[in-house]
This record gives sequence, structure tokens and C-alpha cells, in this order.
Amino acid sequence: MSGSINRQVVLVEKPSGKLGSEHFKMVEGAMPEPKDGEALLRVRYISLDAANRAWMHGATYRSAVEANSVMAGGAIAEVVSSKAPDLAPGDIVFGDTGWQEFAAVPAKHLTKMPKLEPMTHLLSVFGIAGLTAYFGLLEVGKPKEGETVVVSAAAGSVGSIVGQIAKIRGCRVVGIAGGADKCSWLTSELGFDAAVDYKDGAVFRALRAAAPKGIDVYFDNVGGDILEACIPQMNNYGRIACCGAISQYDGVPSAHGPRGVPG
Repeated sequence: MSGSINRQVVLVEKPSGKLGSEHFKMVEGAMPEPKDGEALLRVRYISLDAANRAWMHGATYRSAVEANSVMAGGAIAEVVSSKAPDLAPGDIVFGDTGWQEFAAVPAKHLTKMPKLEPMTHLLSVFGIAGLTAYFGLLEVGKPKEGETVVVSAAAGSVGSIVGQIAKIRGCRVVGIAGGADKCSWLTSELGFDAAVDYKDGAVFRALRAAAPKGIDVYFDNVGGDILEACIPQMNNYGRIACCGAISQYDGVPSAHGPRGVPG
């Protein structure tokens, strides 16, 4: 514990375009004091998610992040002290602590986690990314053995797990990512059957070549032009899991919906 100082990352202003370091600043706040039913936490690892950017636009499944406030975000944290009966010093929990070194959070908003190493797995395969991939693919996409699954932002935290689960289910998996290095990683390390580099352009034609039998499940993390390239290639009774729209997060979203779809 660093005395009575709590280092915090504050959102200085909401970005109107591309997010940059200039939108944040580090400040030193007072050490929080837990109230009855709360625990004082020392943050160990913060989950940096694409959703963090969406929160700056406005209310989503949570309230919007306002300027001049501690940046919101989930984290793995260790209980320092507790005024809640079910938590004790040393317990590892997940909760919305914000981007700060210490936080006082109601116990009812915390999830006790197992102690395992590396602890970062609690934020990845066992955390937000892993749960999003698992339920988004299996509950929404419902892939069947032999089907073709396409994943956008496939080299990201969610997409990379989606592709691996789809391979376990016996699917042909095509990842869409930006850059030759990412695409190579998908096929050589993660076992994807093919990868499409959207930075090369001509995504529609590249997808047609990578998925000649069409797309049965599309796990969409980006929206925009990539979604528009996938929709015409969906097979009958295909499923689209709409997870994110990161192509729309910087700047003003386009006013139109997916083009080329019959009304």
C-alpha cells in the first residue's frame, strides 16, 4: 500500500474522434474508506476492453463515463480490508473498480475468484473475454460440426478465443484481422483454417475464396464494411452474433444500416 495516496486515471474529456493518451491524465486521490458492506481493494490487473470506448459515447448496459471522472473498468483485485462478512483480506475478486490503484466497492457487486496463476487468465479465458466468446458463439451462433465460422477482429481478446472454440467444435474457421503478422498468428499459432487481411482491401472477394461454401456463423466484433461483406455470403439459416461495432467507436457512426439487404 502506497501510504494514503491512490493513483487514478481520469478521463479528461470525451473524445469526438480517435481516442488518444491526451484524453487521460494521472492524478493522486485520497485513499478510499470502505463503508459497511464494502471492501477496500487493491487493483492487480485492469481489463482493457473495446467496450470501454463505447462507454464514452453514452449509456449502454451501464451508465456513460463522464469527463473529469475516474475511467470506468473491470479489474481483478485483492481485498485489503473488509466490512462485508463474505470477504476477507487476501481474497481475489472481480469488480468494476475503475482505473485506479485502490477502490472501495460494495461486496454485492464483487465476484470472488479462485486463486490461480497466471492471474491474468481470470481476465482472459476465464474472464470477460472468455465468457463473451463462449456464450456468444455457443448460445447465439450455435455452430455445428462441419460448418464455416467467420470471426472479425479475430486477433483480439474475444475473437481469438471464439476461433479456437469453433475449431474444437469441428468447424472451418476463417479469421478477419488487420495486417500480415496477425493473420499469420491466427493460422500458425491458433489453428484457424484461413485468415483475411482487411487492410489488403477486397474483403468480399477474399472471404469468398476463404469460405467457398458460404458462411454459417459470423461472429461480428466490428460492424461497418466488414459486416456488409459478410451478410451476402451468409448461408440459409446462418447466424450472426453481434458482439461489437469497433469500426464505429471513433467518430460519428454512419447513419445508414447494412447496405444491400432487402427490406
